[in-house]
Amino acid sequence: MKFVGAWNEKKFNLGPQIWKYLISRFAGVFGSSMLSFALGLYVLRQTGSALGMGITLITGPLVSLVLTPFVGYVVDTMSHRKIVIVGQLASMLALLSFGIVISVWPEQYYIQIISLMVILQVTDNFFGTALQSSMISLFEGAELQRVNGLAQSLNATASFLAPIIGAVVYTLVSIGSFAFIELGFELIALAGVMMLNFDAQSVTNAEPETDVSAEQEEHESIWQNFKVGFGYIRTQKLLLFVISVSTLINFFFAAINVGQPFILVDSLRLSNGQYGMTESAFAIGMVLGGVLFSAMNLKQHFVLVSFKNIIIVSILLGIIGVPLLFNWSSNVNTIFYVAFNMLIGTILVFVNSPVGIYMQANIDPKFQGRVFSIMSTLSMLLMPIGTLFYGVLFDHLNGALIFAVTGLILLLIVSTALWP
Repeated sequence: MKFVGAWNEKKFNLGPQIWKYLISRFAGVFGSSMLSFALGLYVLRQTGSALGMGITLITGPLVSLVLTPFVGYVVDTMSHRKIVIVGQLASMLALLSFGIVISVWPEQYYIQIISLMVILQVTDNFFGTALQSSMISLFEGAELQRVNGLAQSLNATASFLAPIIGAVVYTLVSIGSFAFIELGFELIALAGVMMLNFDAQSVTNAEPETDVSAEQEEHESIWQNFKVGFGYIRTQKLLLFVISVSTLINFFFAAINVGQPFILVDSLRLSNGQYGMTESAFAIGMVLGGVLFSAMNLKQHFVLVSFKNIIIVSILLGIIGVPLLFNWSSNVNTIFYVAFNMLIGTILVFVNSPVGIYMQANIDPKFQGRVFSIMSTLSMLLMPIGTLFYGVLFDHLNGALIFAVTGLILLLIVSTALWP
């Protein structure tokens, strides 16, 4: 299945399948984001330790790394619908247990929180990978663009609202009660996925078949199965290229995640209110980008669309430090970064969504679990590595120079790849 050419269907004519999916995803992302905010704040308040907070942040990437072979094996060999439902039920059971246990033994909160985060990371890995691998059977070609674009908008909205509402709720209820609130959101998500038709579309392999027979796959160990998945990625040159560049972007984008807050607060001295406006602008940009993407007629190959927008991102990355070179007022600096974050948030939707659609539609269904699991783990691991790397750089070098060099490197990589 190749996604070249314009869609003929009317945009935003959303069927019940799309509504079920979007409601389920919004409930899951919003609830999880609120809980993550509450747990992080609770640990920070209780321990007063950056190290204690840091351990909670690295838990997810470490668990994902260990789980990668298992997630791919299970998703590629078992029913996606069963995996999604069992994963959701396991998350709900963990939340229920946490809410009860922390109310009885609050002094053991740190062990309980780490345990909960490990369990939720495990279930989320299986849930997310299975659902991602099911997209081509859940939705037909034209729907994939709409549902991916709208999902990006809803995810951005949920991520934007969750800390705001979470901060209010955090002051009103205990951390155990917070877990019960998240349990309600997970119940909504479970109801949504249970109503989805996982066989709505017939699935055909878009890429050439590999030489691995079904009988051979049936007798593979988990590690052999994982190695075959890596072998599949190596044989698909475009897929390998997409995964390599996508993981690199996660590394380079850490420059914004680390550098922008640093220069806004430490160098440019923006107030808390001004800084909050710049942060909100990114989420607003992603919401706008998702709506635009779901409505546009894209006539080029999705990978080409994505990589052309990466060029725009690299240019924006190169100029993000411009205010450091001028003596602008704080209001002008705020306007600059609000506009910048809205623009980059919008453009990132046109980077991420096309790649997601290409992978959902073109990866052999027998390998989707392994491919998505490998890509997710690589991206998750490179983000903290990039955060440490750029954290050291911004402590010792000029911020404008770091952004300019990073943008130039990314521009050269993508330009060389597109026009060798």
